[in-house]
Amino acid sequence: MELMDFLSGIGGFLIAAITIYLTVRHFMTSKTISYIERMNTGEMAQIRAEIDQWMSSDKTDAEKCEIAERDKELSAKLMMWINIFTEIGISYKQRIIRRKLTRELFYPMVPNYWRDLLFYIDHKRQKGHAIGYYFEYLANEVRKMEGKNRSNLLKRYAYMKTKDDQ
Repeated sequence: MELMDFLSGIGGFLIAAITIYLTVRHFMTSKTISYIERMNTGEMAQIRAEIDQWMSSDKTDAEKCEIAERDKELSAKLMMWINIFTEIGISYKQRIIRRKLTRELFYPMVPNYWRDLLFYIDHKRQKGHAIGYYFEYLANEVRKMEGKNRSNLLKRYAYMKTKDDQ
């Protein structure tokens, strides 16, 4: 009888441990996916389009920074965009979200926006603002995929490009 009680206890423990593991994993997956969903809302798509337009203008980086300083609405949108990547970076570092899934979902978006916004982030840092540090961390982490999974990434994006061109 004692052996049966012991085995029942072990079985109950294993079921509880598996349930906890799956629940935590589900939460982490949901949280990771929620960032992409948030970035694809109408409001964020509009902000992203405005930031892309501002970045692709023929102005110098200094002129772009000056425009953003004068245009408080643009400045707020830039900070909102940077802060989303910062929030993702904090969640990534603290392992609140799934790391591998995050790297797959946000490659090449995060490294590209980091590179494109670095001049603005440096401008803000020179003025005493402590911004973008977790964004930078996230960009470096996501960029690691370039070496590890390069062939898979190239196949995936080549497939997407071919499919979109049809």
